[in-house]
Parts: sequence; C-alpha cells; structure tokens
Amino acid sequence: MPSAPTSDTRQLLFLLTLAAFASSASFRVCDPMLPQLAGQFAASTAEVALIITSFTIAYGAMQLVYGPLGERFERFRIVTRATALCAVGSLGAALAPSLEMLTACRILTGVAAAGIIPMSMATVSDLVPAEQRQATLARLFSGQILGMVFGQVLGGLCVDFGLWRLAFGVLTGLYLLIAFALWRKAHLGATTRGAAGPAGSMASLYRRALGMLHARETRGVLACFFVEAVLVFGVLAFLPLYLHERFGLALSQATLPLLLYGAGGLLFSFVAARLGRRINHWAFPVGAAGLVALANGVALYAGHPGWIFAAALLSGFGYYQLHSALLFQITQRAPEARSLALALSVSLFFVGQSVGVSAAGWLVDQGRIALVFAIAALGMPLLGVAAGRQIRPA
Repeated sequence: MPSAPTSDTRQLLFLLTLAAFASSASFRVCDPMLPQLAGQFAASTAEVALIITSFTIAYGAMQLVYGPLGERFERFRIVTRATALCAVGSLGAALAPSLEMLTACRILTGVAAAGIIPMSMATVSDLVPAEQRQATLARLFSGQILGMVFGQVLGGLCVDFGLWRLAFGVLTGLYLLIAFALWRKAHLGATTRGAAGPAGSMASLYRRALGMLHARETRGVLACFFVEAVLVFGVLAFLPLYLHERFGLALSQATLPLLLYGAGGLLFSFVAARLGRRINHWAFPVGAAGLVALANGVALYAGHPGWIFAAALLSGFGYYQLHSALLFQITQRAPEARSLALALSVSLFFVGQSVGVSAAGWLVDQGRIALVFAIAALGMPLLGVAAGRQIRPA
C-alpha cells in the first residue's frame, strides 16, 4: 500500500501536474487561430477547423491504446515519452509549410497528449495513499485548468501579434523542459506499472476493459462519467451563444463565463487540498451536482448577464467537485487495472461530450436553446444522487 508522499514523490507529482498543464494547453491553443490560419493558408474556416477536430479525435481514440499500455509498462515512463513526442509534434506545427502538414502534426500531438493526463492520474493513484488521493487529484486538475487558460491566452496573444507559429514554439520548449525533468526522475517512478506487466496480452486487457462496462463494481461510476459529460458540455458549448442571443453581448464578452468556469474549478482544487479525506463522502457529489443545477437554473431565469457570470463560477466549482469524486471512485474500484479504468472513463467522457454537444446543437437549431439549460438543471440532481450512491469510504 502506498506510503505518505515523500519529498521525491511530491517532486514527481509536481512534474506530472506540469505535464497535465502542457497537455491541456495544447488542447486549447488553436482555438483563437482559425481566422488567421484561414488567411495564411487560403483555406475555409471548416478546413482549418480540422486542426482542432483531428487533435480531439486522435486524443479520444488513443485512450483505447494507452489504457492497455499502462497495464503492461511503467506508467511514469509512458508519460515521459508521450511528453517528449508532444514536443516533436509541436515543433512540426511551428515549422509546418502547409495546412496538411500542420494538421498531421496536430494529430501527432493529439496521439501523444492522450497518454499524459490519464497515465498521470494512474501514477498518482499508485504513489499516493487513498486518504490523500482525491485532494492530490484535485491539484492535478488545477494544472489542467490553468493549462487550458494558458493555451487560449497564448494562442490569442500570438495571433494578435501575427506570430501564430510562436505559440507552438513556446509549447515545444515547455514540453522539452518537462520531458527532460521527468526523464531525470524516471527511477523514482519505476513502481508505477500495471498489474498485468509485459506478459499481459493486449487482447486480454481489452477483454478486461469490456468487462468493466458490465461489472457491478465499475459500471455505475462509468455511467456517471458519460451522463456528466452529456449534461455539462451540452450547456458549455452553447453558453456564449445563449448570452449573445439573449442579452446581445458581443461574442468576445460572451466567452468570459468560460474563464470563470475554469476559475471555479481552480477554487475547488484549493478547497479540496484542505479538506483531504473528508471530501470522500456521499454528500459531496450530491451537493456538487446541486450547484451545477442551480447555476443552470440561474442561466434560465436571470434578468442580467452578471448573474450568469456568477453562476458560471459556481458551476465550475460544482462540476470539478463532482468529477473529482468520480475519478477517485474509479481508481478505487479497479486498483489492479487503474490505467484501463481511467482510460475507459476518459473514452466514455469524450463520447458523452460528443453526444451532449450534438443533442444540444439539434435543440439550438430548433430554436430551443433554453431547453438545453432546463434539461441540465433537472438532470444534474438526479446524476448527483446516482453519483452519491457510488461513493465508498477510502
């Protein structure tokens, strides 16, 4: 059983948080670039948008590869090599002479980045005792959230100065520094190998992953991941449009609640670090889902956009609280196959996002954008109760 974190372990956890930061930054760095890239490469916005969708598809699909790999090989080394490969992909993007090459490099980065956050979470679960794990995972979230904000800001600043390639250059340097630091600490992560070891066949690991979808121990938590993504991201995808249509805000202003949403997640990560093992209680996911439901209700009935801005902060806090509880539970339910369980969770989470955004998009096309918020407001308390029933003491 893992002992309390030592100084070396804390250094490893800090480096894993930095790797998660860089991975999340790669996710969002291209968002502000599309108009400039369309002009640069004489392409349509839809063609340029492939650099985002291809990254996302590669990231989601590779979870089915990294999960089994994490059960056969040292997870910490997987994170190290994935980080180094991200540097290669980012460097290629910085030097890309054509849109096709840029897209290929973004696919490579997505393939590599897919192995960083899930394997980092599995490594944290290996190194940190259960009573400290949820707070530690919350600190890892803080790296993810800051990375998303950093990526958007970095991309936006570089676009403003007409230097979009510089954004990928900065990411290249960041990935190289983190990969080197992880490599220097590789000997300390030698215990982070899955139970299957090199002898476990990929086929047997896939069978085990499929079994988790049906196993009583894990199916409830996995279902919660899926429903959570459907309800939360269906709202987030269209929140700026909702503000724009209802209050006439410029789209630049209407995206500010997304930053406040991330700030709410950061606030939760700080609170979770202080609460420690007390956070592993059935009331926490129930209360978290209630906060998200309340925020969606505010969005429905608010007479001023300021209320919705405040609700976004509240919703971010509640969402990350709920997501943290589910992640902790999945690491507890499958201790002998954490990489598989986490990768499967991420895959279902990505599928849930796609379903949620697609369904919300259909409602928006029907002129029923308010119904998207109403469904989430009604559905989140039910999800909170279901998630609360999944909580088991550490």
